[in-house]
Amino acid sequence: MRSELLQRIHDLLQNEDLEAIRKDVRNAIRSFRALTQDEIRSQKEVWEKEEHELDETFVYKPTEEEEKFEDLAKEFKTRENAWKAKISKEQRANLVIKQGLLQELRNIIQEEENIGKAFDSFNKVREKWDDIGDVPGNNYKEVHDEYYRLRDEFFYNINIYKQLQENDLQVNHRKKVELIEEASKLSDVADIKEREKAARDIQKQWLDVGPSPRDTYKEMSDKFFSLTRPVFAEVKTHYEKVREGFKDNKKQKDAVINELRDLLASDFEPNHKAWQKLTSKVIELQKKWKAIGFAGKEHNEDLWKQFRELADVFFEKKQIYYEKMKEEGKGAKKAKMALIEKAESLQESTNWRETTQAMLQLQKDWKKTGSCPPSDEHRLWRKFHKAQDNFFNAKKAQFAERNKTEKANLEIKRGILKKVEEFKLTKNRADDLNKLKAFSEEWRGVGFVPRKNMDELLNKFSKAMDTHYDALSADRSERSVANYSDRVERLAQGGERDLRREQSILRDKINRLNSKISSTEENMSRFTGKGAQSIIDQAEKTIKGFQREIEEIKAKLKLLREAVAEQSN
Repeated sequence: MRSELLQRIHDLLQNEDLEAIRKDVRNAIRSFRALTQDEIRSQKEVWEKEEHELDETFVYKPTEEEEKFEDLAKEFKTRENAWKAKISKEQRANLVIKQGLLQELRNIIQEEENIGKAFDSFNKVREKWDDIGDVPGNNYKEVHDEYYRLRDEFFYNINIYKQLQENDLQVNHRKKVELIEEASKLSDVADIKEREKAARDIQKQWLDVGPSPRDTYKEMSDKFFSLTRPVFAEVKTHYEKVREGFKDNKKQKDAVINELRDLLASDFEPNHKAWQKLTSKVIELQKKWKAIGFAGKEHNEDLWKQFRELADVFFEKKQIYYEKMKEEGKGAKKAKMALIEKAESLQESTNWRETTQAMLQLQKDWKKTGSCPPSDEHRLWRKFHKAQDNFFNAKKAQFAERNKTEKANLEIKRGILKKVEEFKLTKNRADDLNKLKAFSEEWRGVGFVPRKNMDELLNKFSKAMDTHYDALSADRSERSVANYSDRVERLAQGGERDLRREQSILRDKINRLNSKISSTEENMSRFTGKGAQSIIDQAEKTIKGFQREIEEIKAKLKLLREAVAEQSN
């Protein structure tokens, strides 16, 4: 799939017309990066299941395709930036020219008294104006409103009206009366799109009519625009509501995509029953997707591609499973007998740490071997499980001594809890916070307690600490990290595996937050025109919120690393 996307990006970039390919290239780049994220998660899951040194971190191994992709993406970004700069430069140049033409109009109106020469100069200005392209969006209304105002002022102020027949003014007056009558009927048009189109058509006709008698000009103009402007205000409100609906639909579709992605990433025993259950869930997600409305032109197609590609991946995996299941069944029995032999050879080992990892790996290998016929499956499993039990029961007996230490730790923590409950706040907030942090550090410094006492003891400690933090109105992030030590202690009771799984979840969350920051920063570069600054300010505020959350997660990861190190000692 990524190779096809890479080829598509390469082919599209051969087209020199960037505007024609820009949207397609962007969609292809987003799809490629989405698939790369899936590959990163897949490699990380494999890495986390393997044995590693404590200070070893996951390093993603990119493919040659990704290096080519980054080169193409960089080439596209460079071309796109150049294209935007060119368009922006042209629009700014057009703005300067049009401002110069507006000044020419003002000079004609204020200084030219020769009617023929004035009209000749006016027509030249109008021809130049019509030939000039767009100006920056935030200047468009101001420039064009001034142009039409000066145009009308020209017809009124130049003495040409002295030579125009009164009949021409009356004709224009009658046309405007008819247009006002048409405008008064706009409210009768039920469909808002048709009403908008009719209002724009009538407004264009009004602007094309030309001057009418001065004594009624303002009155008629006010009457006409009082009838058309409410239509445009209503249209604006309507489309704002529609866009809000698009945002909600996008959120719903993002949620469905995440559900499907989580489903693909879920850890399950690959068997017929499990695949049937997952298939039903995917079908339900497809129905849910169809029930969600349009998410806007800029998002809808890309969201559909993401959802469709994930669904295709699921059904491809399912097809591969059933195709391989027959072949795997043939070698499963032989493979499982080999695993039993390895387990039996290790069951008497007293090298607890290495042998534990070896036994756990054998369990993982057992799951990967596939299914045997039922008559063999249960018999082989009992034999394999017996060897495993022999080792782990011996290990359990060896570590029974730890119970004494845990009971001693229980008494120590009860003493710390008593100090927290009896602690009285002073009027020095900084000293009180430092004291509370010291209690948390002292608490974490004590080892495990018996599992049956852990929840009750932790709940009492958390409640006592929360009472003091509430009284101090401590910062949410500071308090969250302090309370997180309770969760770390619970995870530690489950072993190093639970701690590392929690680390993986938090690192993934940091990656998602960094992706959101990058996406928000990229979107900020697109905001131009009137009102853009307020949107940019809000985006910067959002980014700061993401960054604060990342710092909080890093503090929690530090607690987890300390717990993992303690587990290994």
